[in-house]
Amino acid sequence: SFSVESGKTLAIVGESGSGKTAATLAILGLHGRSARIEGSIRVGDTEIIGAEERTMRALRGNRVAMIFQDPLTAMHPYHRVGDQITEAYRAHRAVGRGVAARRTLDMLERVGIADPRRCYASYPHQLSGGMRQRAMIAMALVCDPALIVADEPTTALDVTIQAQILELLDDVRREFGTAIILITH
Repeated sequence: SFSVESGKTLAIVGESGSGKTAATLAILGLHGRSARIEGSIRVGDTEIIGAEERTMRALRGNRVAMIFQDPLTAMHPYHRVGDQITEAYRAHRAVGRGVAARRTLDMLERVGIADPRRCYASYPHQLSGGMRQRAMIAMALVCDPALIVADEPTTALDVTIQAQILELLDDVRREFGTAIILITH
């Protein structure tokens, strides 16, 4: 078992196939209905095991967000990056498209993207690996979640970009008091 407090980072370290990602996918209820999970998974006062899909939809991306290992496959290839982040924000906030677009641009800038408008208008394949990962982090942060699960967020990035991504996650943790679960080898 494990827990992570607000403003803290918990690293889950293990070899491939050891269940690191599987454990954190359970937090988001992403195993599907056929998975058999015993015990208890709580996010704040919300019990995840047995929760209705409506409860899980309200939780995912809003109170708990995930930074997937490969943003190129996690993002939809036929939709612009900014539209995907804007959609994630609007799914949890009753705001118009303009407000959501401004919030998205602010988040893209916050995660260190030098030209947020260009990134907003780009498709995932048009961005470098580091830029895609920053866009994934912006998507994870857009709703100010209490918990971020970062699944190998520096895979396939060069050492300099890896350091920048880890520093960015630490800045987010300190600035917003976000709890972070970092999965790594």
